[in-house]
Amino acid sequence: MDNRLATLLTRGESLTRAEYRVLAHLTEHPLLVGKITVRELAQATFASTATIMRLCQKLGFSGFSEFIWHCKQLLSDTPHIAAQGQSRPELPALFNQFIANYQHTFQWVTHDKRQQFADLLRQKESFFLYGAGFSYLFAEYLTKKLQVLGKTAFISGPGDSRNIFLSNAARYEVFIAVSRSGETEQVLDKARIAKNVGMTIVAFTRASANTLAGMADVHFALYDEAVHFAAEAAGVTSFESNLVLLMDLLLLEATG
Repeated sequence: MDNRLATLLTRGESLTRAEYRVLAHLTEHPLLVGKITVRELAQATFASTATIMRLCQKLGFSGFSEFIWHCKQLLSDTPHIAAQGQSRPELPALFNQFIANYQHTFQWVTHDKRQQFADLLRQKESFFLYGAGFSYLFAEYLTKKLQVLGKTAFISGPGDSRNIFLSNAARYEVFIAVSRSGETEQVLDKARIAKNVGMTIVAFTRASANTLAGMADVHFALYDEAVHFAAEAAGVTSFESNLVLLMDLLLLEATG
């Protein structure tokens, strides 16, 4: 049932069973509002058109058209989940910490860097993305987003032969590396090759000083509350979720 139409059911004390059945059918199938005729509604609910007209009048409407117009107005409101009690839900303590960490990241994600990324997205057509471990998942996410935007985007990881990158590097204009530590050797190896063939390097890493950041033309540093990059693989922090938020914001700014 669409709770935007639920208020209609509260007027149902004086309705007959047939009238209530008609009203309940519309609240359970809101997509029919404005599309179903009075005759079709009568057939669907095993009622007569006269029953539907009496229903409309009991609800305070002059006829079926005015009733349907009112339903459309109710459905134009933003859908919401019915409140359970009057109290607001209590957010987890870590929720605000995750938001704070995302805001903290934007000490380093400057307007100039966002503009550089936007320029690359508008001016370049071919992107090679690389990530290892968990970082591969986020490199793959960005790859799919770029493909949806019509870009040529290829994803690779440690499971692929080094020759795949060597054979294809010259075909791509931008190398995007995702590495939390910025020290993963497989990633650094591909970044060196990318630099040698003239690709623009974009890197997403944690904010601490790292080798990949120094090689990148555009470096996005993310705040990471983990103490040491080598010990965080099994830990859950805000780094990955903030990484996705950052990627989406960059894409939205570049395409908006």
